[in-house]
Amino acid sequence: VGSEMCIRDRNASDMILTDDNFATIEKAIEEGRGIYENIRKSILFLLSSNFGEIITMFLSILCGLASPLKASHILWINLITDCFPALALGMERAEPDIMRRRPRDAKAGIFAGGLGLDVAYQGLAVSVLTLISYFVGHFMESGVWEIANSPDGMTMAFLTLSMAEIVHSLNMRSQRNSIFTLKGQNKALNLAALASLALTTLVIEVPVLANAFGFTPIRLEEYAVALGLAVTMLPLVELVKFFQRRKK
Repeated sequence: VGSEMCIRDRNASDMILTDDNFATIEKAIEEGRGIYENIRKSILFLLSSNFGEIITMFLSILCGLASPLKASHILWINLITDCFPALALGMERAEPDIMRRRPRDAKAGIFAGGLGLDVAYQGLAVSVLTLISYFVGHFMESGVWEIANSPDGMTMAFLTLSMAEIVHSLNMRSQRNSIFTLKGQNKALNLAALASLALTTLVIEVPVLANAFGFTPIRLEEYAVALGLAVTMLPLVELVKFFQRRKK
């Protein structure tokens, strides 16, 4: 009778402890929290990046531009720049303070903890940097500040958008903590970032690929300006994180 009751209890249980060692339970909780946080990081990265692309298109229409980027450019970014870093974020180690945090509310949604606000401001930042790159590229090409279709501007905007999202993936190693306080490196994320930079450079500089995507050759200084604008995502998000931590 006792064994039958035990079997029924096991079948009806949501969780069964096969090892009641406290250290094992603690390690399992830490692992579970780390997995959940990595899912949130990947979601935040993908949503903010795609929101940035949408806002870029919307603001360009308001400015009177046909489009600073083509559909093929957005497809390339989604397949190369977004996909691999998002997967690599799932391999991030649990943050050092993850076991000192309060247990999350079981009823809290995935956007709890300010994730929705983070998506909004980070996406807007990506969009603004992309449009700045476009207009700077047109100025460097023509010497005139104006709203006009620009081959150099389009190429620089593509480079800035691609690399801003890569830099942003490094920001997403932690939603609130500074990435400079994290121990160790995410080798998969670093590899994804380098591969994305190399592939994006190839599609801009190799004539066959550049012609297929409608890009024009840009000078070294234009390339540097576009990359510099993209890197701005790192200190910008770090600054916002700093004030978020102070407020908390």
